[in-house]
Amino acid sequence: MESRLHWVHVACSAVYTLLMVHRRGQAAIDEMGVMAKMKGIASHDGWKPYRIYDVVHQLCNAHHLRELEAVAVVHDQGWADEMIGLLVQAKEAVEAAKAEGNDRLAGSVLHSIRVRYGLLVQKGRAATPAPESGKRHGYEKKAHNLLERLDRYRADVLRFANDFSSCWDNNQAERDVRMVKVQQKVSGSWRTFAGASHYCAITSYVSTMRKHGHPVLDGLRQLFEGGVWIPVGLART
Repeated sequence: MESRLHWVHVACSAVYTLLMVHRRGQAAIDEMGVMAKMKGIASHDGWKPYRIYDVVHQLCNAHHLRELEAVAVVHDQGWADEMIGLLVQAKEAVEAAKAEGNDRLAGSVLHSIRVRYGLLVQKGRAATPAPESGKRHGYEKKAHNLLERLDRYRADVLRFANDFSSCWDNNQAERDVRMVKVQQKVSGSWRTFAGASHYCAITSYVSTMRKHGHPVLDGLRQLFEGGVWIPVGLART
């Protein structure tokens, strides 16, 4: 828009949604004012600027599965296929434990997951040579970057198995930003920053109402009548 590329950023939970259009970078996260002040676990796709903030991180395993599938299927790397199986099995083990009323995995199960994970990372490194110096694209670079992330941040990849308050993925954010992508496909890109900002504000408001089970039309009517719907427990500022 306005001859410059912008991105829509999303910060969300099970009960709140906040969308904001901004230039890419830490400035966008700071202006949103969420991550710098939040407590608890931030589930995300591993974008480096998130590491600046003093929060507990959980890397999205839905993203990992897509990357691993490309390595396993397109480039015939068996370790990647095994890693997919391990992450899915760990997810199923957590779901089964929760269904039984447990708040953690059995120690032997968690230990087995961690050991298998480490062995698969080693197997991946043996099968994936380091990319040529200075190379920024291509299969070797993508596979290498994936392995570096899985190795360096293995605690963040497996946090969902160690802490049941964490999420296996950040699909909530994917769902909350989906209507932005639909709007782009149907109507094309925005022409003005103001128009995009207004769209994000309205979508954030509507999405949050839906998460609270509040009638959307009632909330919009309040706006046109000069009021605003505010979720119970949210401070008025």
